[in-house]
Amino acid sequence: MWQAETEKVKVVFIASLSHSGSTLLDLMLNAHPNVVSVGELKQLGRFARFEKPGRRLRCTCGADSLFDCDFWGRISALTEAAVGRTIRDLNVENYDDLESFERDNVAAFRAIAEVSGKKYVVDSSKQVERLERLMAIDALEVIPIFLLRDPKGQMCSAQKRPIGFVKLIENYVCTNRRIYHLLRHKPHAVVHYEELVREPEATLQSLMRQFGLTFDQSQMQWASHVRHNVGGNGMRRRETSELKLDERWREYWNLPQRLVIDAATLPGRFPFMKLGAA
Repeated sequence: MWQAETEKVKVVFIASLSHSGSTLLDLMLNAHPNVVSVGELKQLGRFARFEKPGRRLRCTCGADSLFDCDFWGRISALTEAAVGRTIRDLNVENYDDLESFERDNVAAFRAIAEVSGKKYVVDSSKQVERLERLMAIDALEVIPIFLLRDPKGQMCSAQKRPIGFVKLIENYVCTNRRIYHLLRHKPHAVVHYEELVREPEATLQSLMRQFGLTFDQSQMQWASHVRHNVGGNGMRRRETSELKLDERWREYWNLPQRLVIDAATLPGRFPFMKLGAA
């Protein structure tokens, strides 16, 4: 029915804070001939059940829903045959039931790899706990990418929600430290949002080599490729691959605020400064 169950599925997992550029990186990876991205797989059930009020729940391929999409429809049929659950009912985010979490995630990733015919499956769920749980599953070969953004930009973008200044700083430091401690002794890649936008080709060339893949020029035209992403920001529906660095923070934060942010978030950035962090 699908690839041998003894063969591990290669899962590229983007770990980051929200508002760090994960949707852009996700789409750029999806444009590679050997890679398929499904966006934030942790949200699969919620999108399939239309449990996201105020969100457009059409598939990014243009289908009216995930079940109207041939790609997701075929995946759903495979998971139902394998574990008795369609994409609507798979346990992809409930950590209280680890047995079904492991079984259903493996079924989902196997089905995605089978239907897409691609060697690598990208999950841009970002969440640290999900990454940790997936890395513990023997049937998956998880390849983590730690995506970092300058805290002034990340916090400015995150201000769309009513979150306090101190809470934003705390979240930045704690989340990055959690990712660092999880990955520091394990193979992983580090990507900086600012470098990805300023020098996309060079950044992707370096990143793809770490997967054992070669950069493909089609990745620079990521918006022209068919995608079936679950979750992510509005960029996943864009029709142009033009890149522009989001530096709204330069107008949003005054000089004292910038200095406070840079100083207070240092514990969340220091381990990566040797790797070129801003």
